[in-house]
Amino acid sequence: MSLRPRRLWGRSLAAALLVAALAVASGAPAGIAAPAAPPPAQAAGAPPPAQDPWPGASGPAPAPGPVAEPRVLAKAAVLADESTGQVLFERAARQPRAMASTTKVMTALLALERLDPRRVVVIGAGPPRVGEESLRLRRGERLTVRQLLLGLLVKSANDAGVALAEAVDGSEAAFVRRMNRRAAELRLAATHYVTPYGLDRPGHQTSARDLAHLWETAMRRSDFRALVATRDARLPGGPLRLRRFVSTNQLLGAYRWTVGGKTGYTNLAGRCLVASASRGGRRLVAVALGSPDAFADVRALFDYGFSRFVRVRLAAEGQAVSLGPARPAALRVDADVDAMVRLDQLGGVSLAATATDGATGSATSAWFVAGRRRLVPVRLGRLPAAGPAPTSTLAAPPSSAGPPGATAPAGTMLQRPASTDGSTPLRAPANGARADQAPELRLRRAESDRHGRLIRRLGQSVAPALVAGSTVPMTLAFG
Repeated sequence: MSLRPRRLWGRSLAAALLVAALAVASGAPAGIAAPAAPPPAQAAGAPPPAQDPWPGASGPAPAPGPVAEPRVLAKAAVLADESTGQVLFERAARQPRAMASTTKVMTALLALERLDPRRVVVIGAGPPRVGEESLRLRRGERLTVRQLLLGLLVKSANDAGVALAEAVDGSEAAFVRRMNRRAAELRLAATHYVTPYGLDRPGHQTSARDLAHLWETAMRRSDFRALVATRDARLPGGPLRLRRFVSTNQLLGAYRWTVGGKTGYTNLAGRCLVASASRGGRRLVAVALGSPDAFADVRALFDYGFSRFVRVRLAAEGQAVSLGPARPAALRVDADVDAMVRLDQLGGVSLAATATDGATGSATSAWFVAGRRRLVPVRLGRLPAAGPAPTSTLAAPPSSAGPPGATAPAGTMLQRPASTDGSTPLRAPANGARADQAPELRLRRAESDRHGRLIRRLGQSVAPALVAGSTVPMTLAFG
């Protein structure tokens, strides 16, 4: 045997002897792992230990520590809950800004309201003259309204916007006037349109709040939802041509909760995005304007809304309300009131009167507030003479002034409680189940269990009972 094999054999033997010595010292034969400690004995006839069917939903409730705001780089942004209309986060949300191709949300909405999607549109002289992103439409070409809408919202084609404008009103100028009338009807105070496609023009502007409200209005339509959820499309382009394109919204497919969105970019507007996401029975709308990375900003807003807020019921229909600790109940809640409450504010929600009846001096409306921020309004009615005992007293309303920051202390509804167009917040359609509905329901159940334990830890009662100057008892209100 050569010298090198002898050395290797000697080292292997030494290593084997060392392993054997360690095994003897630990009480187990060499080469055999020591057995794990046996589980505790189970009493005869006792049921087997229960297993948690919702991993991650059991265990102690997390402590409601301070909640950090999302890291958002956009110059203007807003995050709102579509079912309650609450604004959960905002930054410069009322400031007018250039909006780029998010303009096409209004263009599409008006086209859907005025045109049959099957109607064939003959392309005129206007669309081919528009620059930037386009379908390269040719004069005399024939496309349906739906095909043009796919080009408008999926590819963000400017010439498709002009073609639809001319189909609705005969000219681009007349259609722009219609856009501004519709904006006034929706009470979009910071919004003014100059084109139907959004290239930079003086006076062409909107605000994050206005865009979120417009988006919420458009998303009530199933045909609009289907268009903005489309990832790719193919359109005819002639005898030997086929237009193929993918959505400009990178969140589709990359962020699994995305329902739809519309992008925009110009030198003046920066990166812009308005989008919706649905998770755990909740749907949020987010807007980022003037951002270096609108996709990252909107995703951060969605994560913040889904993970840092819980939907709770703050008041039940018919619940009695008194105007002071020692006064009898004279008012009642007209309808159930649900709200999105941040986890670190669950223990600090109270009720504050905001309007009174001049004849009786009684409150007619109030807001639920957390700290200095209004959550949701509540309508109050007169309680019958033989009403129940007092269960709520009203606190003084919070000051409308607050510290500067990303959130506003008052006026935190995305929509006004009484809108001139009779609009109501969007609710998910009954037949809008997704292909991955089972994981969605599991997540919804897990979040409900976890948040329920947190509310119980804070000492909240399941039975509705409101007390001025202290926490408002609440129950979970998912869906």
